[in-house]
Amino acid sequence: MTGMIDRFTTASDVYEWGFQTATPASHKFSTSAQTIQVRVNPRSDAGHSRYYSHSVAASDRTRSRQPSSAMDLYTLIDRDPIDKDPRRNARFTSNGSVATQASHASNASQISRSSPIIISDRKIPEKYPNHQENGRMYHGYRRGIYPLPCDEEEQDRLDIFHKLILDLGCGTGIWSIEVANKFPDSFVVGVDLAPIQPTNTPKNCDFYAPFDFESPWTMGEDSWDIIHMQMGCGSVASWPSLYRRVFQHLKPGGWFEQVEIDFRPRVEDKDGEPGRAMANWYSTLKHATEATMRPLAHSSNETIRNLQEAGFTEIDHQIVGLPMNPWHPDSHEQKVARWYNLAISESVQPMCLAPFSRVLSWTREQIDRIAFDVKQEAFDKRIKTYNLLHIYQARKPVEE
Repeated sequence: MTGMIDRFTTASDVYEWGFQTATPASHKFSTSAQTIQVRVNPRSDAGHSRYYSHSVAASDRTRSRQPSSAMDLYTLIDRDPIDKDPRRNARFTSNGSVATQASHASNASQISRSSPIIISDRKIPEKYPNHQENGRMYHGYRRGIYPLPCDEEEQDRLDIFHKLILDLGCGTGIWSIEVANKFPDSFVVGVDLAPIQPTNTPKNCDFYAPFDFESPWTMGEDSWDIIHMQMGCGSVASWPSLYRRVFQHLKPGGWFEQVEIDFRPRVEDKDGEPGRAMANWYSTLKHATEATMRPLAHSSNETIRNLQEAGFTEIDHQIVGLPMNPWHPDSHEQKVARWYNLAISESVQPMCLAPFSRVLSWTREQIDRIAFDVKQEAFDKRIKTYNLLHIYQARKPVEE
């Protein structure tokens, strides 16, 4: 780590591989609503383009962020390591005690797993006033325990080294753990409804579950440098509300990153069609999840519009094709396809089990049958089916 968190790379091999190794060519076009930067892989002259990106001009302050190469598909750059925002009241606390800014970084990794995460906006009690020593400001609470100052100069130094990262819907915690290991001077918090995360984690990583990110957060507004989320479609009732909450809890200049898969089956052949079972599975799942008010279907246009309306700028959108089997002639895409085939094969039945049984009253036998048929089509190389992986990165504007 060189003074700031320059880049984040997902723990998922599918995202880490990317799909191309050459720097894409750039083409620009515009619509009445937005300016789009499209980057097309030079190898895709035969209609096999698997990747493009566009940056949306959400305001006059918006500027495009282009990865240095197509292998940098999944990156998040922090351009402002020193946050001079004067509102520095948000603090991690454990068992209700308030931590000073100076001790914040060292105490963050000491948060007890048995106690809920609390970030307080309270100020230090007046009976523990900060004090001057050697021309610097030091903390008054438990005076002398922490040796470093707590004035604004020290706060700027801490902001360089100690980035706060929140992983929404962290699942098993694999992304949180890998980021914590890669950036030991950051502190990563993962939250999820299910307490399925490991207990043996890096000292700068902690998990809090059960946690419903659609309920009110007690995590301090303007507190987080990065908020990350992936695979949220199907579990969110109101994306506009969630984006507003994310925006409120990011520091000015902080970044939000979201990764989603659009499971609508697509085919490479212009005149081809996806398998009948796969098309039926997706349309039925789309209908069932819409009935629960938590739709699985993903719309990139709607996502970008919701991010803009929440106040985000510098919105970057990248798309990667995920082949369902190794039908593509490129050896690298074949490797990705084998892993994605395994992932989708293991996901078909769990994804539809609850929606089909609860909403549509399907029997387990009916669900197992359609899942089996979908898997058979996913293995068939004659059906050149793929899904789209969407990666969004958006910034909360720096206050002027």
